[in-house]
Amino acid sequence: MENIKTIQELALDWFFDQLVENGIATKNEIKLVILINGYNQDALDSILYARTGYRSLSQYEEHEAEGGE
Repeated sequence: MENIKTIQELALDWFFDQLVENGIATKNEIKLVILINGYNQDALDSILYARTGYRSLSQYEEHEAEGGE
């Protein structure tokens, strides 16, 4: 049987990729947090907040679109 991901898992994978692609955290840093806290929205949100001060990726993206000041 194929390993089919849920919408939630796909969303987490996308968020993970966004953290890496935007230079917010490395894959290894994210994997460490995930090992400690589990692979969930709260863990990824915590990484985002710790590194940027933003509570959501959309807040971060809006700030970056404005020039990141």
